[in-house]
Amino acid sequence: MADRTIKPDDTNDLVLSNNHGDAKIEVNEDDTIVVTSGGDVTIDATGDIILDADGADIKLKDGGVQFGTLKQASTHLVIQPESSKEIILNDEGGSAALTIETNGDVTVDAGNLVIPSADKGISFTGGTDPDTTGTATGNILNDFEVGTWTPAQGGSWTTWTGTTIGTYMRIGDSVTVWGQLQAGTFDPGSTSVYIDGLPFSNSGIQGVGSVSKGASAAAVLGNFLASGTTLYPDVDWGSVTDVKFTVSYYFG
Repeated sequence: MADRTIKPDDTNDLVLSNNHGDAKIEVNEDDTIVVTSGGDVTIDATGDIILDADGADIKLKDGGVQFGTLKQASTHLVIQPESSKEIILNDEGGSAALTIETNGDVTVDAGNLVIPSADKGISFTGGTDPDTTGTATGNILNDFEVGTWTPAQGGSWTTWTGTTIGTYMRIGDSVTVWGQLQAGTFDPGSTSVYIDGLPFSNSGIQGVGSVSKGASAAAVLGNFLASGTTLYPDVDWGSVTDVKFTVSYYFG
């Protein structure tokens, strides 16, 4: 079937309208097309709906006021709000879930920032610390974790009675453990005994932390040295009924 063309006379516009004029399509002499509706406008296609703007911008307006633009920049999709306005992504209930602030900050308004892929995280590769004289070997924070562990007797302690508790915090490849030997008597008898059960194995660089009697920081008994999944005392502190310790070490 041959194409059919409907054209108005010169200098006139082509207008398709419903019987009361509230909905119409105008093909104007200046090559613009205006769709006007007193209600909603539905575009329904059995295939794709294609928006092709050779000017690279698809402008979004409300009541004639522009509030954003979908842009093409070097074939990249750019979503840009108007000056001093934010981009807000809402959850299904209509509340803000993520906001891109006008200064470039990104705020997670609700929920968590979830990184499901192993060894992926937050990259700090924008630059290096100008004060450091070392060599950076990594810029990605890929883990944070808190939990509990159970300090266990290792070797032949002279006395090990009571209960033990432990907590830990991991930030990247750095781990700090806290522990307490309580409600009993704990006597190493030598420095060849150890505490086993560290939540992560120390690798290469030995960690160290202080051991104190009870809650008094002044009553320092000595230190624990972290190696593998064990802590070794550097002194035989004798018989103590309440031992607290904190050790930081590296693994990776």
